[in-house]
Amino acid sequence: MLKRFAQATKQYLERVQNPIPPSEKLLFTFKTEKDLARWSTFSDQEFGGQSEASLTLSQTPPETACFSGRYSTEVANPSGTRMKRSGFVGINSVETGEQLDIDEYDHVVFRVQGDGRKYIANLRTENWLVGGRSHDVWQAFLFAREGQWQTVAIPLRHFLLTWKGQLVEQRTEINAKRVISVGVSLAGGEALQPPGNFNLSLEWIKAERRLHGLQEQ
Repeated sequence: MLKRFAQATKQYLERVQNPIPPSEKLLFTFKTEKDLARWSTFSDQEFGGQSEASLTLSQTPPETACFSGRYSTEVANPSGTRMKRSGFVGINSVETGEQLDIDEYDHVVFRVQGDGRKYIANLRTENWLVGGRSHDVWQAFLFAREGQWQTVAIPLRHFLLTWKGQLVEQRTEINAKRVISVGVSLAGGEALQPPGNFNLSLEWIKAERRLHGLQEQ
């Protein structure tokens, strides 16, 4: 409670001193091992699946990271598992107890080089319940063309509330003042994602204010 109060006080003082925030806010870079230590990988292997994922530094300029691996919808032992679905891999920023405040911005922007797959951008936020401990997960498609470095700007309004990958039919606003974690994942089954190797390079992630929606995906 005291930690949250101190953080809120700090944010308030920053706004008083700087009533007009900058047009962008750098959230993450992927230049060093220290940068990558702020991230963790996950896959369906924890539930009997066979997908694999890793996040490593690029061996060639520019200084970037590579989210890569193998996407599969198969399970290791179909007859001996209660798992009902497979086919997901991803990376998440490590939860530190401090929230990212991107309420003054209207886009989350990714500098990426893709492989033509449809990735998913994830924002994990606190919900609006006072004193609540549950989190909300908001997702939007991240389209990255194959073999080209590009800046992909996703409007916050494009992020939809989900529960275990399923859309929640509930009208609520994203709590952009309290973002707990940011992530990128690959999921959706064979109808959306063909099995096989994947590779997504990342340079940075920012929050930006783009009043005219320039370069929206």
